[in-house]
Amino acid sequence: MAVGAALALAAGAADAKGPGPKHHHPANPLPGFVVQGSLSKTHYDGAADDLLTGGLGAAGLQGAAPAFADPLNPTAAEQRTRAIYGNYRGVVDMSGAGGYGLFWGPGSDGGPELFPGWEYKAYAKVSGHRNYINNITMVVQIPDTFDLTRRCVIMAPPSGSRGVYGGIAVGEWGLQQGCAVAMGGKGTGTGFHLLGDETADYAVDDIDGVAGSAADIGRGAQFLVKPNAHLRRFNQDFPNRIATKHAHSQINPERMWGRFALNSVEFALWALNDRFKDDDTVPAFRPGNTLVIASGVSNGAGVSVHALEEDRQGLIDGLVVSEPSMNPGRGRFTIAFGDDAPFDPAGQTLYDNIAMMGLYAPCAALDPSLDGSPFDLDPLQAPLGSRQNRCTALYEAGLLTSDDPAVQPGEALAFLNANGYYAEENWGIPSHEWLNLWRTLNLTYGASYGRFAVWEQVCGLSYGETDAAGTPTFLDEVTGRALFADSSGIPLGAGAGVKLIAEDAANGPVLENLAISGYGLQDLNVDGAACFRYLSTGDPADLGRAPTFRDIIAHARVRKGAREVQTDGNLHGKPAIIIHGRQDALVFPNFQSRAYAGLNAQREGRRSKLSYWEVTPAQHFDTFISTLFLNPGTGGAQFAPLHFYLTEGLQMMMDHLTHGDALAPSQVIRATARGTAAYAAGDATPGGILPPPSAVPAAGDLITFSGGTLYVPQ
Repeated sequence: MAVGAALALAAGAADAKGPGPKHHHPANPLPGFVVQGSLSKTHYDGAADDLLTGGLGAAGLQGAAPAFADPLNPTAAEQRTRAIYGNYRGVVDMSGAGGYGLFWGPGSDGGPELFPGWEYKAYAKVSGHRNYINNITMVVQIPDTFDLTRRCVIMAPPSGSRGVYGGIAVGEWGLQQGCAVAMGGKGTGTGFHLLGDETADYAVDDIDGVAGSAADIGRGAQFLVKPNAHLRRFNQDFPNRIATKHAHSQINPERMWGRFALNSVEFALWALNDRFKDDDTVPAFRPGNTLVIASGVSNGAGVSVHALEEDRQGLIDGLVVSEPSMNPGRGRFTIAFGDDAPFDPAGQTLYDNIAMMGLYAPCAALDPSLDGSPFDLDPLQAPLGSRQNRCTALYEAGLLTSDDPAVQPGEALAFLNANGYYAEENWGIPSHEWLNLWRTLNLTYGASYGRFAVWEQVCGLSYGETDAAGTPTFLDEVTGRALFADSSGIPLGAGAGVKLIAEDAANGPVLENLAISGYGLQDLNVDGAACFRYLSTGDPADLGRAPTFRDIIAHARVRKGAREVQTDGNLHGKPAIIIHGRQDALVFPNFQSRAYAGLNAQREGRRSKLSYWEVTPAQHFDTFISTLFLNPGTGGAQFAPLHFYLTEGLQMMMDHLTHGDALAPSQVIRATARGTAAYAAGDATPGGILPPPSAVPAAGDLITFSGGTLYVPQ
């Protein structure tokens, strides 16, 4: 039965002629994957607190972070509000000029800013490693305005390594449509375990983000390393280190993203049946009569792609995702961008790209062609000249051929561009270096894919706090108790918080950016970067020395884990929209969305209902469009917001599933950066600077697949 027809039958419970038929509500047992005793149900009144903003409203989300009444004892409610605040702001442009309050944001649709309703929360079980407690948080929000005639669920997994509220900005659209929102964790999140005696009283977080001791919270912890001989020795030799859920759970959670997401949908159906169990005019919610759209951005988008590929129950009806990280497997196709020679993505993974950038990007950032890029500075908490020192170290390692410091950055940049990181992304090399992005992701993904324990210190790296001199110390209590609310799950190494520690540096253990390498230089720890690159390639030339047996085994572990997370391109003929920014300097289109579009076309052929929209100029971090990524010369915005196109896609998918409207085909969407002007409603019209996707794109904008090649117009 078509989705629209099934929904129409369900909506027939009540119509203009009066009450509909009575419906028997069958037993509604809690799904077996829910951890016993973890379920909670809370109603928010839409005044003091709500589903979308934690009671802050549109202005509150734009304002300063909400304070804890007692920073040493933040309540569960305070943690939730501040987590919503940080996670919402971490995904979208928060400036009024950039579209907040007009195209997205509480009340942007003319409806309410605050949504009263029920929030269901529980842990999902995960088959894990015996050394850990590792729970997956699920949240389902059912607004009081839930539309019983539409009966819809929007799946909004968290982006990046964020906690469960990391999908709240995506979920906003669902709440505005009267849909329930399923925000399921993905085995990453802000699950930290602060190791060491000084932090024992606030070592781990419970399901609400309230910190306590490992002994007190126990099996109720989001993530916990159980006491064992390895951990005891590690804590003695390396006190005050930190284990993170994404890096150190030893389960490679990404391989289970699809199952986690499908669990969240099943939990949402259970919650809806529980919410309306006393209303016998409402038919039971089940697949086939409840519309489910899987959405998300970045890693959250990748979660949804995995879920649809793995969906054998017919839970998901459509997919709309933005800038997905999804690691398409190898196929028999190429990508032709404009007049460029066809490119074979060869199944390269995000980790392959991270490791390559981690090694070469610090040097490439100095190329004169990148002068004028945002934040063209030495990285945060790094000494002056550290990027040039990286160039020198790469030459000494035999990875660059020129001994001329003026030539080396260009050689490094040319290497990146020859390996799939094309010129449209070059703008982001300096700023991503300044943010320490690649160094942080190296450890997170390398440890996760290789299933390394915290005490294995993969490539000589650990997480922990450091003092002003870069020496490891313990994380203070105020910061530790706020990690659930304030952390994105990715330690970027600035200010108080979780940082990278180079254990094996000549001057170590020390903050990684201050490390002195085997070349006697403060070169942003080239030894660690080379190690992570070797874990990707297995090439001793990348390592700069003969690999040990331990190195060889570590490479095999990482390659196995990277293969486990690859997608296969089979969306089972379901309608799907994938959106990506051409200038994405983090999740490269050549290896992700373009590659997936090609793999899907090869795999499904005429059965495919995938539309791929490539937006230019657009990049990965909407939150930085009107702040960090402004044009340093003009102060104007340089990129279009992808979140606008995500909401356009969601509306188009809803209309397609409920009314049969056609999806816009694969195309390049040519926006114009707003510069110093503010967006106006008329900008989001055909011919405007933020044009919607076209039902009939110009021939020069169509993305097509033929003869085993995906053609993307330049």
